[in-house]
Amino acid sequence: MLHIKNLSFSYGTIPVLQHIDLSVKAGEFVALTGLSGSGKSTLLKLIYGSVAPKEGQMSWKNQALLGPDYNLLPGADFMRYLAQDFDLMPHTTVSENISQHLSVFEPEKLAERTEELLALINMPSFAHTKVRQLSGGQQQRVALAKALAKSPELLLLDEPFSHIDIPLKQQLREQLYDYLQKHNIACIMATHDPEDFMGHAHTMVCLEQGMVSAMAPPQKLYELPPSKAVAQLFGRLNIIEPEQLKHWNNKPQKTPLNTLLLWPHELRFSKKMPIGTLKIQLSVKVTAAVFKGDRYLISLVGIIGNKKFFVHQKKAEKIGTQGYVWVSLKLCEKKMAAIKGS
Repeated sequence: MLHIKNLSFSYGTIPVLQHIDLSVKAGEFVALTGLSGSGKSTLLKLIYGSVAPKEGQMSWKNQALLGPDYNLLPGADFMRYLAQDFDLMPHTTVSENISQHLSVFEPEKLAERTEELLALINMPSFAHTKVRQLSGGQQQRVALAKALAKSPELLLLDEPFSHIDIPLKQQLREQLYDYLQKHNIACIMATHDPEDFMGHAHTMVCLEQGMVSAMAPPQKLYELPPSKAVAQLFGRLNIIEPEQLKHWNNKPQKTPLNTLLLWPHELRFSKKMPIGTLKIQLSVKVTAAVFKGDRYLISLVGIIGNKKFFVHQKKAEKIGTQGYVWVSLKLCEKKMAAIKGS
C-alpha cells in the first residue's frame, strides 16, 4: 500500500532523515519511535506532503506521492494527519469540527457519523461545546475524531495521546486500536511512550540520528534489543559493559563478551549466593527500594566496581542489605548474541 524508498530530508545543510525504507500494508499499525530530534515528526510531514524530500520516492497503491513542489495543499483523500498543534476551529462546536469534512453526507447520516465519533472519543456530552472552552486533552481527542471522520485508508498520528490523562488514555488507546482494526485502516504513529504501542503495533520502527536503526515487532525488539539505543526506548534497564563483566563470577564462555542489556525483571537479587554454575553473579548492596504499585524497584550497587543495578521484586529490601545480583548464563549468552556487531 504505502512504499517509501531511500527517503532523505535536510533542513539546509543539516540532515534530518537519511535513506529511509518503509512499507506499510492495509490495516497495519506502525509505531515510529526515537528520541526527540530523531526525525519522527518530519517523516510524517514528508508522507503527508507538507515538506519535500531531498531524495527518494514514496507511493500509495503504486501512485507517486508528491510534495509541495507539485501540490498546492498537502494531503490526499485517502489519508489524514493529526499533528501536535491539532488544527481545530476554536470558535465552533465540537460537532462542527468533527463534521467539517462531512458535508457530502445526508443530514441524517452526518448526524449519525458525528455521534459515532463522539462516542469513540468519549465526548458525547460535549457535542455543542465550543472548542476554545475545552482542555488541551479534550481538544486532542476532538482532533483525533476529526482525522477519522472521512474514514481514511492511512492515518498519520503525531503523539496523539500526549495531553490526555492516564485513565482515559488507556481506554482511548484500546478503542482507537479496535476501530483501526475493524475498518482496516493503516496507521503510522510517532510516539515516545511504549504504552502507546506495546501489544498493538505490528511493527516498531526505531529512528536514531535520522536513520532506521531497527525495524521489527515490538515484542522481538523488547526481548532481544539489538542495541542500547533501541533498548532505552522501552524504559529503564541494566546496561552491563564487557569490561564490567570481569567482576562477575562464571562469565559466559560460549559467546564473546558483549554489552549485556537486562530488564529489571530479568535480573534477580538474593541475600545468599545462588547455587549452581549456570548463573553469573555479583556481590551488591541495596541503596533504595521504591514502591511501584504491584512491585518494588530495588536499586543496588556493586561492592566491586560500584556499578548500579535495578531489580523488580514483590517485597522491599532494607537499605544497606548485602547480597547478590544474578542472571542465568543461558539468558546472558542469548542477549549478548542479539547485539549488533556481535
